[in-house]
Amino acid sequence: MIRKHFEGYNFLGVQETGVTFRWGKNFHENPYMAPWPELADISISNYCTNGCSYCYRESSENGKFMSLDEYKFVLEQLTSKEYGSVFQIAIGGGEPLLHPDFNQIIQLTRKYGIIPNYTTSGKFFNKENIQTTREFCGAVAISWDPYRDLSIEELSDIGLYLLKNGIGANIHYVFSEQTAETAAEILNGTHDDQLQNFNSIIFLTYKPTGRAKKSATIKSDKTLKSFLKLVDNPITNLKMGFDACFVPVLFRTTDVDIDFIDSCECGFFSVYINEDLDVTPCSFCNENKFVYNLEKFSFEHIWKHKFSGYRDFVTENSEIDCLNCEKKSMCRGKCPFFNELFLCNLVSKKKL
Repeated sequence: MIRKHFEGYNFLGVQETGVTFRWGKNFHENPYMAPWPELADISISNYCTNGCSYCYRESSENGKFMSLDEYKFVLEQLTSKEYGSVFQIAIGGGEPLLHPDFNQIIQLTRKYGIIPNYTTSGKFFNKENIQTTREFCGAVAISWDPYRDLSIEELSDIGLYLLKNGIGANIHYVFSEQTAETAAEILNGTHDDQLQNFNSIIFLTYKPTGRAKKSATIKSDKTLKSFLKLVDNPITNLKMGFDACFVPVLFRTTDVDIDFIDSCECGFFSVYINEDLDVTPCSFCNENKFVYNLEKFSFEHIWKHKFSGYRDFVTENSEIDCLNCEKKSMCRGKCPFFNELFLCNLVSKKKL
């Protein structure tokens, strides 16, 4: 169990379960930011052989690997003498299981007292990385949507395989204009039998960057409203979750308990680092003015000083676009990087 208590900020994380709690001066107050990030999202490579059409990082077989020494350097940067280490690291890529040092990276993370989690296509499990995952990891997610070269039957088999090896997994489902219909089927319980081997399904908004084209972003208000109605009245037995980009429209249109979801945490409570050692608030950052390299600046300097401009930018952004929203105080507003992710524009101000 980890506890961090500072002026106006309190954090409690339970490593055995992954449950975290955060509060300000009291349980009714949310802190503005963390003095040190709770989570770091790290891409250990941009190497992948899958060639998914929606890959926001354009990962390919020509992608670069972060070396083990570089990863250790990153862990050292993420460990503060004053605040300790980050609570958890979300490892991604590229395809993390294809990194030649994957097992050492996972084990090294735990040596620093940090919980490692990772997202994978699910195609590259073997005896060694399964053992490493079971022994050292907190959570595993399989990235999937109906347009991947992975059928729902094959996905079901992966879930069963992991379960038999003592590993619970989640599904990361990319929600786009093309995949919304299957997402609705999932909430209607149509695929419960195939997905019963997974802990939960997390819906991720489609980001139009890299190989992902703008044509697949959510454009139909009817499609979005139909899905959001199912969020309030799901038939599925699966647990569900959403990425931060979904949060504004969830706040605005559904009965989701606001005490159990957070607005976008990027640059305030979490951070992203890629295989080039570039530090940005978020893995989808497309503004060079918010990119800082660890070979030029220490992480402490980036977090405490360089990111202040980004935080001001986000605050100003929400002031302009969310002026009349009654949920404004609970939400950081539209994505500062992609107007296409401002889903509140597609729905009525009135409750659905």
